Amino acid sequence: MEEKMDYQLSTSLDEAILEIIITGEITKESINLLRDEVLEIIRNTNAKAVLCDVRSARGPQDITEAYFRSRSLPADIKILPAAVVDRSENWDYKSFYEATAANAGHILKWFTDIESARTWLKNML
Repeated sequence: MEEKMDYQLSTSLDEAILEIIITGEITKESINLLRDEVLEIIRNTNAKAVLCDVRSARGPQDITEAYFRSRSLPADIKILPAAVVDRSENWDYKSFYEATAANAGHILKWFTDIESARTWLKNML
C-alpha cells in the first residue's frame, strides 16, 4: 500500500541559496521520507547554502528525533550553512536544535523572519 503524503515541498534557487518551503502535515511516519526528499533536492542543486521554511508545516516537535536526525546528516550536507525559518511559538526549540546541529558540525541558525535568514545566509557565502 502506498503511503499518502500530506506535506508539500516547493523549492527555488537564488544566489546559490536553495530555499525549501515545507507545508502541510508532517507525521512520525512521513518525517524520514521528507528528510530523504530534502537531501535529494539539496544534492541535485548547486546550492552553497540552504533555507528551510517550515512556518506552514504542522507536525511533531520531537527533540529526540531531531537530535538523531541532525547527528545523521551526511558530510556533504553538513558543510552547507542552513537557516530554519519557523513560527515564534516554537522558539523554545531553537536553542536545542542550534546546539545539536553545532555539536554535529553543522552550521545552522533558527529564525522567525525569512528576510533575516536570507541576509544571514548571504553573509555566510
